[in-house]
Amino acid sequence: MNKILLAILTAILFVPGLAMAAPGKITILSPADGAMVEPGFTFKLKYKAVPGTNGNHLHLSVDGKMVAMIHELKGTTDIWPLTPGKHKICLSIQTKEHASTGVEQCINVMTSKSMSMHMPM
Repeated sequence: MNKILLAILTAILFVPGLAMAAPGKITILSPADGAMVEPGFTFKLKYKAVPGTNGNHLHLSVDGKMVAMIHELKGTTDIWPLTPGKHKICLSIQTKEHASTGVEQCINVMTSKSMSMHMPM
C-alpha cells in the first residue's frame, strides 16, 4: 500500500512540472524558405525566438557550419555573401553550456549563377 501511495505522490509532484517545461520556438521571418538571394551581397535574416525553459541563446549555422552566437531573441542578423547555389541557413536554441535544446528552424536559399555578374571585385 505504501508503494502505491508513493507512486501517486510522485506523479502528482513531478509530472506537472514536466508538462510545464516549455521547449521553445524559432521563427525565421525572412527571407522565405526557397528565396532567391543575390550572391556577393550581405543580406538580413529576420527572426524571433522563444528560448523555452533551458534555452539561453541561439546559434546561427550556414551550410552546417556554426557562424555566430546570437543573444537577442528577436531581430535581424547579417548573412555574409554566399556563393552561387543552394544554401541551408539554420537557427537553433542552445543552453548556456552551448548544448542544443533540439529546437531548430532552417530555411534554404538559392543564389543564381546568372546573378553572380553583380559580384563586387
